[in-house]
Amino acid sequence: MEYIMISNLTVRNFALIENCELNLSEKLNIISGETGSGKSIIIQALAILLGDRASVDQIRSGMDEAILTATISIDNNKYITKYLDNLGILIENDEIVLRRNLLASGKSRSFINGTQVTSKELSYISSILFDFHGQHDGIGLLKKETHIRYLDGYLKIENKISKLQELYHSLNTIKKELEQLSKNESDKAKKIELLEYEIDEIEKAKIQQGEDNELNEKIKIFSNMEKIVNLSNELSTLFTDEKGIINMLKNAKNITGQLAELDKDFSQNENDLTDFFYKVEDISSELINRVSKYNFNTQQLDELIERSALYDKLKKKYGGSFETILKHCETAKKELSDMDNQEEKKIELLEQLQFSVSQYTKIAQEISVLRKNNSQSLEKSIIEELTYLGMSDPDFKVNLTVEEDELSPILFNGIPVKYTLYGCDKVEFLISPNKGEPVKSLSKIASGGELSRIILALKSILGKNDSVRTMIFDEIDVGIGGKVALSVSSKIKQLSKEKQIICITHLPQIAANGDGNFLIHKEVNEGRTSSKILKLDERQKISEIARMLSGSLTENSLKHAEELITSLK
Repeated sequence: MEYIMISNLTVRNFALIENCELNLSEKLNIISGETGSGKSIIIQALAILLGDRASVDQIRSGMDEAILTATISIDNNKYITKYLDNLGILIENDEIVLRRNLLASGKSRSFINGTQVTSKELSYISSILFDFHGQHDGIGLLKKETHIRYLDGYLKIENKISKLQELYHSLNTIKKELEQLSKNESDKAKKIELLEYEIDEIEKAKIQQGEDNELNEKIKIFSNMEKIVNLSNELSTLFTDEKGIINMLKNAKNITGQLAELDKDFSQNENDLTDFFYKVEDISSELINRVSKYNFNTQQLDELIERSALYDKLKKKYGGSFETILKHCETAKKELSDMDNQEEKKIELLEQLQFSVSQYTKIAQEISVLRKNNSQSLEKSIIEELTYLGMSDPDFKVNLTVEEDELSPILFNGIPVKYTLYGCDKVEFLISPNKGEPVKSLSKIASGGELSRIILALKSILGKNDSVRTMIFDEIDVGIGGKVALSVSSKIKQLSKEKQIICITHLPQIAANGDGNFLIHKEVNEGRTSSKILKLDERQKISEIARMLSGSLTENSLKHAEELITSLK
């Protein structure tokens, strides 16, 4: 059996406690002390460390912060290890250290192995590790919502519950998809109209890659046509005028030819000028031909500008490039095709839903039958425990009901019923502590003593099957004494063989059974009161039991204390 326990608890500057440290036993830890000594402060500190709400008033007067620390052995617990691993928190030596700092500003900080965590993360770890039972708090078993999990733990049907929960999640996922399809159906006509319009708009544009750059170039030319023609004519005049470049080159060529006849050294110059003359003549002809081809047409310019504006509009609407426009068109076509296939998708989802509903209903009914057929065994065991703890003719019932829900797809006996992660049953434990009284909810038990014994009886049976290994009882023995106190003591001792227990008590019958006993007492130093805690050795334990028995230390009370301790071993 993996063992999880608090090995050390340190409290600093909390309420009346300046500094105290408890090295706890893995079995039954008893905290005792006179009324008002501060016993419950330890439990308050532990509760806050484990995630309870804190108040700035709980910081010791004059201090800036209170520091609460617990070292916990987790025995390689896979759930804790996995959870902390996901948080990036390393575990060394199978131990984790929880720390909570309460600041005078009203804020608090929580840490696991030195890594700061949220209060939610701290509370989750605490829920795995500890089972906290206060004198009047809303503890787990008083909340009827938890009863179904306790019953299933007792029945050991974890595998069936796990399968049911898979189907529950699958069923809800399919329902959400169908709801989304229905929502899409109502918007379908408008969406189809929009998609068809966008596809048509893009396809009509007949986009050609690079055309936008060509359009810009043509628009530039046509917009400057008059200037181009004027400049071309001016250039043509420079070439063809009587005193233009061509005639000047022609004269130069002729003169060079005459020089070459007189001196052969000018022959190359003549050849170069002749080549240059013909090249310039070609350039002149090309310019004249190009200008003659220009046909200035205002309508054509308007068409170019209009097409360019269309491209700009599409880019602004569907993206900054032709690639994004064309991609949007393909996406719209696919979406349109998918919408056409929605009916097929709906039929497919309905088939999946029908299968999941069928499977969920089958397993939920099997679980419901198991609960009904075996709940009497739990009832009998709890009644035996309550009788042992001093209740005369108690009655205990496991109340199984279902809640109708007309919107639910799950049918029990033809009736639509509410379904959850745990099936369709609603489970509540009902009890009558005394003969002749009707059974009622645990939360309606008025007597503190009765409630204490009921909780202990339930945990004695149900606690064996839960994962929690440390139980904390804050004066669970209130309102009891005599033989009942001995029975309660025996039951707590028996429970401590499987779980670590931290128990505040005022009863010597319970304190005598402690594997580790701690005494809380007040001291006044330099006019300042503080609560101190002392771990008792065997002699000190006998003295404390004697005080609890008679209120004072006498030879007789010490003898009785020793006899009580011996009788309980």
